[in-house]
Amino acid sequence: MPSRHAADSSVTQCATAASAPPLSPTTNDLLASAALSTACPPDELAWRQRQSASLMSTVATAVAGHTLNLLEHWQACLVLTDRDGVVLASYGHQRLLSSDALLLSPGARWREESLGHNALAETLNAPRANRLARVALEDHEAPLLKGLASASAALLSPACWQSGRGLTPGACEGCLGLICDPYRVRQYSLGMLSVLADDIEQRRLSEHFGADHHLLRLHLNTSQLDSPSAALLAVTPSGVIAAASRRGLQLLASQLTTGPDDNLAKGTNIPTRDDVHLLLGQPLDRWQLDWPALTGNHQLTLADHPQFAGYALRCQQPVPRITPRAPAARATTTSPSLFASDSTTAPLTASLARLHHGDPGWAQVCALLQRLANARLPLLLQGETGVGKEEVVKALHQASSRAHQPLVAINCAALPTELVEAELFGYRRGAFTGADPAGREGRLLEANGGRLFLDEIGDMPLHVQARLLRVLQEREITPLGGGQPRRVDFELVAATHQPLLERVREGSFRADLYYRLCGATITLPPLRERQDIDGLSRALLTRLCAEQQRHTPSLSPDILRCLRDHDWPGNIRELENCLRLALALCDGDQLDAVHLMLHPAQNVMNFTAGIAASPALRTSPVTICPSHTDPLSSADNDSRVTKNSLDDHIAALHDLSSAQELQIALDALGGNVSRLARTLGISRTTLYKRLGTHD
Repeated sequence: MPSRHAADSSVTQCATAASAPPLSPTTNDLLASAALSTACPPDELAWRQRQSASLMSTVATAVAGHTLNLLEHWQACLVLTDRDGVVLASYGHQRLLSSDALLLSPGARWREESLGHNALAETLNAPRANRLARVALEDHEAPLLKGLASASAALLSPACWQSGRGLTPGACEGCLGLICDPYRVRQYSLGMLSVLADDIEQRRLSEHFGADHHLLRLHLNTSQLDSPSAALLAVTPSGVIAAASRRGLQLLASQLTTGPDDNLAKGTNIPTRDDVHLLLGQPLDRWQLDWPALTGNHQLTLADHPQFAGYALRCQQPVPRITPRAPAARATTTSPSLFASDSTTAPLTASLARLHHGDPGWAQVCALLQRLANARLPLLLQGETGVGKEEVVKALHQASSRAHQPLVAINCAALPTELVEAELFGYRRGAFTGADPAGREGRLLEANGGRLFLDEIGDMPLHVQARLLRVLQEREITPLGGGQPRRVDFELVAATHQPLLERVREGSFRADLYYRLCGATITLPPLRERQDIDGLSRALLTRLCAEQQRHTPSLSPDILRCLRDHDWPGNIRELENCLRLALALCDGDQLDAVHLMLHPAQNVMNFTAGIAASPALRTSPVTICPSHTDPLSSADNDSRVTKNSLDDHIAALHDLSSAQELQIALDALGGNVSRLARTLGISRTTLYKRLGTHD
């Protein structure tokens, strides 16, 4: 049988490679010299990397995380080349990189005329016909590759349509190459490369068209709408398809009804994704998709559609490119001169664009974060509790060149005082009673090469502040118990809801550490000052429904009005919990104001009023009783905080500046420390520290 013959041939090749004697040092030296002679000169390499800077950034973001873990597990290396076969960047197993550094490092040439037959050369010779290729063992012409396998995937820019210009065919932007041991990877290499190439294609399409086009994602599985297997379409505001991913073209072609006048690319009656002239520049009406109805829904399921029955669809509104201007006074304390020298329009990266929902203040924050992503400058984030500082740090890390390196987050308020040094700096064997006999590396060392996020930096004890300052100055870590210092390299981001400058004046925070942290200071605006609550609520609702694998209901005008009118003392954290509860109370296709529980005086009233309007709530056996009504109902006439003023009083405590106010609120809550800490959005340990410190 042919398949068995092919398998036997492959086994024979593997056995031949395994039994072949190792190359002599002299031969290796000659091969290394030959590879070096074909390397790209430094000046030319720098020019090529500048030309492909956008592609390199997209690939680095896509490779970060799971793909890097796979490469380490497989002991494989992934290279990115431009369309001429010159390596621009490499990722993966360090041992493989060191053993074949000349071939896998930037500047190496993988075209057939330089390295002979290999998978990357095969793909670059015909990017569309050989989108995926694999060459193993003796099929390589270069002796250095004969014991390895190479697989490749072309990176193609999407074909697009523009009014007045017509169709522009997609071109080859570069190539991904996987160099690995064929015994370890085998059949998985092409599958991984195909998924990664689809992911990069979707990211590139979103970057190019997301600013002024609607992005439609379709998939049969709602939870897979953000995956590379989804079909992605870029649609103009008038409902015309301007661009589509490879899977998007395939889906459109499979559901297209052709006529006698349609000129099919392959001369058959069955359209394919190669018939871009029939797929792009066409209105969605040709596929019986009602464009006005789609733009009004963030996500829906096409249950009874004649062509896309069962498909989940998500419509993402255009995210305008941000033109940097002087930052708003509330948004950042950085000088406006940062924006004065450059008035060009810079599109936000995908991770930062997800933070922007239309608020001008947040637009300036995102633009500034993009500028600082690779500035190698310590960053201090300030803002009330719950404004999204951790999400900002994650987006900043994904937008930086260190996206494929670790992001280590440490909550300084949650670390026990007696163990904080051991947790941060690590310790040697026998450093203290109860220590791990083998010792332990500290969290700071885990961040080596990546980014360190110190949350609630204002809660760090003074003696630990001194050690941290030395690490930041010397870039060396000495574990508890002594030993040789170890060099570290990480980007630093600190965050706090406390006024650190006032803490410095009080003597509870070191001034030298403060000025070391605030290379750039950004103050995140609270939710009550934002103008994008509608868009933010829809985005949060979509994410919550994806987590619960349920249909995303729409938001009624009444609930949107209530959300806009609320003060949000807990900011985004409170909004997310509010929407999560509303989802639990709603069984229909629309969230209404009756599903909200915002104010103590309105909780029972709104919920009771909604029973008659909602059959699901009317038949529910569960009784909702807000936990914060009991202490208030038992408060006597001598209480220092009345029922009507308690919420306003607690909402004013977000800066935690007065121990007396904390004690008043605690007394009014009947001494319920857990409830007060939950209301303020902090841990009980932090609250105890506040009370003890101020007392």
